[in-house]
Amino acid sequence: MNDANHARIEPFPAAVEIEEIAVAGFANPVSLFERLVQESLKPTQSVVHYLNIHVANTAFADVRLKDILQRSDLVYCDGAGIVLGSKLLGSPLPTRLTAADWFLEMLAYFTEKQRRVYLLGGDPGIPEAAVAEITSRLGRHTVVGAHHGFILSDPALQAQVIEDINALQPDILIVGFGTPLQEYWIDAHRGKLNVPVIYAIGAVMDFISQKVSRCPQWMGDAGFEWLYRLYTEPGRLGGRYVLGNPWFLGRIALKAMLARSLKQLQGRFREQVASTLDSQLMHKRFRRKVASGGPRPLAPGL
Repeated sequence: MNDANHARIEPFPAAVEIEEIAVAGFANPVSLFERLVQESLKPTQSVVHYLNIHVANTAFADVRLKDILQRSDLVYCDGAGIVLGSKLLGSPLPTRLTAADWFLEMLAYFTEKQRRVYLLGGDPGIPEAAVAEITSRLGRHTVVGAHHGFILSDPALQAQVIEDINALQPDILIVGFGTPLQEYWIDAHRGKLNVPVIYAIGAVMDFISQKVSRCPQWMGDAGFEWLYRLYTEPGRLGGRYVLGNPWFLGRIALKAMLARSLKQLQGRFREQVASTLDSQLMHKRFRRKVASGGPRPLAPGL
């Protein structure tokens, strides 16, 4: 994101509805960064989520997850498939925002804006490796704490982590458990967390710590990161991409087709109604002329 400083900042873009979930149409990452900063300055807590095809498919089959996303303060587009889906629906989103592409730039932005950050997620050892990489790449930063994500089955550890987060007073808590665990956890515990912004971000720390490799930039820019991930992790991601992508796009294509068909039917109905009204109006005018002594119809046989 070399042109971040020159990007036009629009932190409150219009949203596009994808399967009843409002998705903000950020044109560039820096607009999202600024939105997170502004959310962190509010007196009330904000929760931020993302939508990609995997999240959309999970939410389609999971009423609880869909409700969480619908109630969140912000959902943004994190996938080329969602961009494609929005185009099929006739309301194209500008671009996908994948956190692994610009996570370090985001932390640098938060440092500039003096926003303190806590990282929660990943396997044991991953957060420490991520912070070491952040320090190596950025030098100065405002990450005030980090902890792995293996806390869900240990209530005592979970309570301790929440206590530690509150004691460190971050402005932004970044949670990366993967969908739907991160969304469930945030929704269940947000009331215990004295943090202005809670931001679900997925497996970004795996990428930052270099546990998982990223695709070449040209593949990501072309919308084929899913293909690279499928190649590197076929066993884990085969079903998600090989079955999940067509399932999502099929639903969206069907909805778009039905919407177009309905629009055409509505157009024809309006035309028929207008034609009928015109005929009735002409008939009324003719009857008025007859009643006022105007032209009369010819008698039969004349």
